[in-house]
Amino acid sequence: MASIGAAVPTLGALMLAMLIQPVSAQSLPEGMTACSISGYSLDRSRAGTPVRAEPNAKAKIVGRIAPPQKATARDLEDISVPTDEVWRAGFQILGIKDGWVLIEKALHPYNDPYYFGTLGRRSTGGIKTYSGRGWLPLSQIGGKVTYYRKMPLGALYAEPREDAPLLPAKNAMEGPLSGGNQPKRILACSGEWVQVESPDGVIGWWRGLCGAPVSDCEPLSG
Repeated sequence: MASIGAAVPTLGALMLAMLIQPVSAQSLPEGMTACSISGYSLDRSRAGTPVRAEPNAKAKIVGRIAPPQKATARDLEDISVPTDEVWRAGFQILGIKDGWVLIEKALHPYNDPYYFGTLGRRSTGGIKTYSGRGWLPLSQIGGKVTYYRKMPLGALYAEPREDAPLLPAKNAMEGPLSGGNQPKRILACSGEWVQVESPDGVIGWWRGLCGAPVSDCEPLSG
Protein backbone atom coordinates (compact mmCIF):
# COMPACT_ATOMS: atom_id res chain seq x y z
CA MET A 1 0.00 0.00 0.00
CA ALA A 2 1.08 3.57 -0.46
CA SER A 3 2.74 5.37 2.41
CA ILE A 4 0.83 7.94 4.43
CA GLY A 5 3.97 10.05 4.36
CA ALA A 6 6.91 10.46 6.68
CA ALA A 7 5.73 10.69 10.26
CA VAL A 8 8.85 10.32 12.36
CA PRO A 9 7.85 13.18 14.71
CA THR A 10 4.60 11.34 15.54
CA LEU A 11 6.27 8.05 16.46
CA GLY A 12 6.38 7.07 20.10
CA ALA A 13 9.92 7.42 21.43
CA LEU A 14 9.98 3.87 22.73
CA MET A 15 8.73 2.37 19.48
CA LEU A 16 11.25 4.29 17.39
CA ALA A 17 14.15 3.35 19.67
CA MET A 18 13.11 -0.28 19.57
CA LEU A 19 13.09 -0.34 15.79
CA ILE A 20 16.48 1.23 15.16
CA GLN A 21 18.60 -0.58 17.74
CA PRO A 22 21.20 -3.01 16.38
CA VAL A 23 21.14 -6.70 17.31
CA SER A 24 22.20 -7.10 20.93
CA ALA A 25 25.34 -8.93 21.94
CA GLN A 26 23.43 -11.91 23.33
CA SER A 27 24.46 -15.04 21.44
CA LEU A 28 22.31 -16.04 18.49
CA PRO A 29 21.16 -19.61 17.73
CA GLU A 30 23.38 -21.84 15.63
CA GLY A 31 22.33 -22.19 12.00
CA MET A 32 20.33 -18.97 11.98
CA THR A 33 20.75 -16.32 9.28
CA ALA A 34 21.19 -13.04 11.16
CA CYS A 35 18.98 -10.09 10.13
CA SER A 36 18.81 -6.41 11.13
CA ILE A 37 15.27 -5.37 10.26
CA SER A 38 11.98 -4.79 12.01
CA GLY A 39 8.46 -5.98 11.29
CA TYR A 40 5.04 -6.57 12.78
CA SER A 41 2.65 -9.45 13.37
CA LEU A 42 -0.03 -10.19 10.78
CA ASP A 43 -1.85 -12.69 13.00
CA ARG A 44 -5.35 -11.50 13.94
CA SER A 45 -6.09 -14.07 16.63
CA ARG A 46 -7.89 -12.45 19.55
CA ALA A 47 -6.02 -14.82 21.85
CA GLY A 48 -2.76 -13.19 20.79
CA THR A 49 0.07 -14.57 18.70
CA PRO A 50 2.06 -17.26 20.55
CA VAL A 51 5.81 -16.66 20.74
CA ARG A 52 7.75 -19.94 20.89
CA ALA A 53 10.96 -20.80 22.73
CA GLU A 54 12.28 -22.65 19.67
CA PRO A 55 11.56 -22.51 15.90
CA ASN A 56 9.00 -25.26 16.19
CA ALA A 57 5.19 -25.22 16.33
CA LYS A 58 5.29 -27.61 19.31
CA ALA A 59 7.85 -25.63 21.31
CA LYS A 60 6.98 -23.99 24.61
CA ILE A 61 5.03 -20.74 24.42
CA VAL A 62 7.09 -18.09 26.23
CA GLY A 63 4.61 -15.25 25.69
CA ARG A 64 2.15 -13.71 23.27
CA ILE A 65 1.88 -10.70 20.99
CA ALA A 66 -1.25 -8.64 21.60
CA PRO A 67 -3.69 -8.80 18.68
CA PRO A 68 -4.06 -5.99 16.13
CA GLN A 69 -6.64 -3.30 16.78
CA LYS A 70 -8.70 -1.43 14.19
CA ALA A 71 -8.32 2.34 14.20
CA THR A 72 -11.41 4.15 15.46
CA ALA A 73 -13.31 6.90 13.68
CA ARG A 74 -11.78 9.38 16.13
CA ASP A 75 -8.27 8.13 15.27
CA LEU A 76 -8.95 8.78 11.60
CA GLU A 77 -9.99 12.34 12.38
CA ASP A 78 -7.34 13.28 14.92
CA ILE A 79 -4.06 11.44 14.30
CA SER A 80 -1.97 9.68 11.70
CA VAL A 81 -2.87 6.01 11.56
CA PRO A 82 -1.36 2.99 9.77
CA THR A 83 -2.09 2.88 6.04
CA ASP A 84 -4.41 -0.10 6.49
CA GLU A 85 -5.96 1.52 9.61
CA VAL A 86 -4.80 -1.35 11.85
CA TRP A 87 -2.57 -0.87 14.92
CA ARG A 88 -0.11 -3.78 15.18
CA ALA A 89 2.69 -4.75 17.55
CA GLY A 90 6.11 -4.09 16.07
CA PHE A 91 9.38 -5.83 16.93
CA GLN A 92 13.00 -6.30 15.98
CA ILE A 93 13.80 -9.28 13.75
CA LEU A 94 17.14 -10.83 14.69
CA GLY A 95 17.24 -13.68 12.19
CA ILE A 96 15.55 -16.50 10.34
CA LYS A 97 15.80 -20.28 10.59
CA ASP A 98 13.69 -23.09 9.11
CA GLY A 99 10.76 -20.83 8.23
CA TRP A 100 10.76 -19.07 11.61
CA VAL A 101 12.00 -15.63 12.67
CA LEU A 102 13.62 -14.73 15.99
CA ILE A 103 12.18 -11.52 17.43
CA GLU A 104 12.63 -9.32 20.48
CA LYS A 105 11.54 -5.94 21.89
CA ALA A 106 7.94 -6.30 20.72
CA LEU A 107 5.74 -3.32 21.58
CA HIS A 108 2.07 -2.71 20.83
CA PRO A 109 1.12 0.94 20.18
CA TYR A 110 -1.52 0.69 22.93
CA ASN A 111 1.31 0.00 25.39
CA ASP A 112 3.57 2.79 24.14
CA PRO A 113 3.50 5.68 26.67
CA TYR A 114 3.90 8.17 23.83
CA TYR A 115 0.50 7.25 22.44
CA PHE A 116 -1.40 7.51 25.70
CA GLY A 117 -2.15 11.18 25.03
CA THR A 118 -3.92 10.38 21.75
CA LEU A 119 -5.01 6.75 21.93
CA GLY A 120 -5.53 6.58 25.67
CA ARG A 121 -4.95 3.40 27.63
CA ARG A 122 -6.93 1.09 25.41
CA SER A 123 -7.42 -2.60 25.91
CA THR A 124 -5.72 -5.33 23.91
CA GLY A 125 -8.16 -7.90 25.28
CA GLY A 126 -6.07 -8.62 28.35
CA ILE A 127 -3.11 -9.83 26.24
CA LYS A 128 0.22 -8.41 27.38
CA THR A 129 2.78 -8.24 24.58
CA TYR A 130 5.87 -10.30 25.32
CA SER A 131 9.01 -8.20 24.77
CA GLY A 132 11.68 -10.89 25.21
CA ARG A 133 13.23 -13.14 22.60
CA GLY A 134 11.21 -15.81 20.89
CA TRP A 135 10.14 -17.29 17.58
CA LEU A 136 7.25 -16.55 15.20
CA PRO A 137 6.40 -18.30 11.92
CA LEU A 138 7.66 -16.38 8.91
CA SER A 139 4.15 -16.55 7.44
CA GLN A 140 2.92 -14.27 10.24
CA ILE A 141 5.49 -11.53 9.61
CA GLY A 142 4.68 -8.30 7.80
CA GLY A 143 6.16 -4.84 7.45
CA LYS A 144 6.83 -1.97 5.07
CA VAL A 145 9.85 -1.74 2.81
CA THR A 146 12.01 1.15 3.98
CA TYR A 147 13.00 4.40 2.37
CA TYR A 148 16.61 4.17 1.20
CA ARG A 149 18.21 6.64 -1.17
CA LYS A 150 20.01 3.99 -3.27
CA MET A 151 16.95 1.82 -3.89
CA PRO A 152 15.50 2.15 -7.39
CA LEU A 153 11.90 3.24 -7.83
CA GLY A 154 9.63 0.42 -8.95
CA ALA A 155 12.07 -2.47 -8.76
CA LEU A 156 13.50 -5.21 -6.56
CA TYR A 157 17.00 -6.63 -6.76
CA ALA A 158 17.47 -10.20 -8.00
CA GLU A 159 19.99 -10.76 -5.18
CA PRO A 160 20.71 -8.97 -1.85
CA ARG A 161 23.31 -6.58 -3.29
CA GLU A 162 23.11 -3.22 -5.00
CA ASP A 163 24.83 -4.31 -8.21
CA ALA A 164 22.38 -7.17 -8.83
CA PRO A 165 19.95 -7.12 -11.78
CA LEU A 166 16.73 -5.18 -11.29
CA LEU A 167 13.27 -6.75 -11.37
CA PRO A 168 10.42 -4.29 -12.12
CA ALA A 169 7.74 -4.48 -9.40
CA LYS A 170 4.51 -2.69 -8.49
CA ASN A 171 2.75 -1.85 -5.23
CA ALA A 172 -0.84 -2.71 -4.25
CA MET A 173 -2.13 0.37 -6.12
CA GLU A 174 -0.34 -0.76 -9.31
CA GLY A 175 2.16 2.05 -9.06
CA PRO A 176 5.95 1.66 -8.80
CA LEU A 177 7.03 -0.19 -5.66
CA SER A 178 8.68 2.29 -3.28
CA GLY A 179 9.59 2.91 0.35
CA GLY A 180 6.61 2.73 2.69
CA ASN A 181 4.79 0.12 0.59
CA GLN A 182 3.69 -3.21 2.05
CA PRO A 183 4.86 -6.30 0.18
CA LYS A 184 2.52 -9.21 -0.39
CA ARG A 185 4.78 -11.63 1.51
CA ILE A 186 8.05 -11.70 3.44
CA LEU A 187 10.12 -14.66 2.25
CA ALA A 188 13.59 -14.33 3.80
CA CYS A 189 16.09 -11.88 5.26
CA SER A 190 19.85 -11.46 5.46
CA GLY A 191 21.42 -8.56 7.31
CA GLU A 192 19.49 -5.43 6.34
CA TRP A 193 18.10 -7.08 3.20
CA VAL A 194 14.67 -8.67 2.96
CA GLN A 195 13.35 -10.96 0.24
CA VAL A 196 9.73 -10.18 -0.59
CA GLU A 197 6.99 -10.91 -3.06
CA SER A 198 5.54 -7.68 -4.41
CA PRO A 199 1.76 -7.24 -4.79
CA ASP A 200 2.11 -8.00 -8.51
CA GLY A 201 3.92 -11.29 -7.83
CA VAL A 202 7.59 -10.33 -8.37
CA ILE A 203 10.05 -11.99 -5.97
CA GLY A 204 13.23 -10.10 -5.17
CA TRP A 205 15.25 -8.25 -2.53
CA TRP A 206 14.87 -4.82 -0.92
CA ARG A 207 17.18 -3.17 1.58
CA GLY A 208 15.25 -2.73 4.82
CA LEU A 209 11.90 -3.64 6.39
CA CYS A 210 10.10 -1.49 8.95
CA GLY A 211 7.55 -2.45 11.60
CA ALA A 212 6.73 1.02 12.94
CA PRO A 213 2.97 1.72 12.90
CA VAL A 214 2.91 5.07 11.08
CA SER A 215 6.49 5.85 10.08
CA ASP A 216 8.43 4.69 7.03
CA CYS A 217 11.84 3.94 8.49
CA GLU A 218 15.28 3.98 6.96
CA PRO A 219 17.62 0.96 7.09
CA LEU A 220 19.67 0.63 10.27
CA SER A 221 22.84 1.90 8.58
CA GLY A 222 21.04 4.90 7.10
